[in-house]
Amino acid sequence: MLSSSSLDMGSALRVFVVCDQDATAPIWGYIIREKGLVAILETSVQRAMERSMEEIPDLIVIDVNASHAQRMELARKFRALSTSPILLFLPTNNEADILEAYHNGVDECVVKPISPAIFLAKIMAWTRRSWAVPMSPVRAGKLKLDPARRFAIEPNGNEIKLTNLEFRLMHLLMSRPGYIFKNEEIMQTVWGMAGDLAVLKNVIYRLRKKLEPESSKPSYLIQTWPGGYSFQET
Repeated sequence: MLSSSSLDMGSALRVFVVCDQDATAPIWGYIIREKGLVAILETSVQRAMERSMEEIPDLIVIDVNASHAQRMELARKFRALSTSPILLFLPTNNEADILEAYHNGVDECVVKPISPAIFLAKIMAWTRRSWAVPMSPVRAGKLKLDPARRFAIEPNGNEIKLTNLEFRLMHLLMSRPGYIFKNEEIMQTVWGMAGDLAVLKNVIYRLRKKLEPESSKPSYLIQTWPGGYSFQET
């Protein structure tokens, strides 16, 4: 069995686990690390949301003893920030709750209890899917995107790390420079579902901060149009 020290932590898959149960969280973390993955454990729902903007996980696991409404809020917020698979644990086999979870962007619902062996099997299955990046390198203007590492690479070789959501959005815009993608088309392609326009605007804002630090002298530009966005080659 691989240990976490046997892999380069810069390339190992990252699993963000939100678990507010003192006895369970260490077990999940141990199982994940024993497979050579990076386990990012958070026992507080509030701190998990604060860290979600800092971390770039390949898989998100939500196992919290909270109300169903709080679980749904957490799932929605993670989905708004990331396209990574979300695995949600539920305390009961309630069809209405399960359908609502899928509607809010969860990729798989698991009704507890769950054995460590099944937990590990599901983690490995979803990380295999997460690692497969069905995107090719793309270059437009002076910018190049590296899908293997989710980097934007500038002409001087400077590498800018993007979240998977930021990367997918940039990949879409740069695939057709000058083309105006409608908001609905962007959200359906990037999120895989109807999204929130405010969330899309927030991702655009973050990308501009990363890629155009000198706003008065941009070398490339995400342009805003009525009802959509485009990537402008310069």
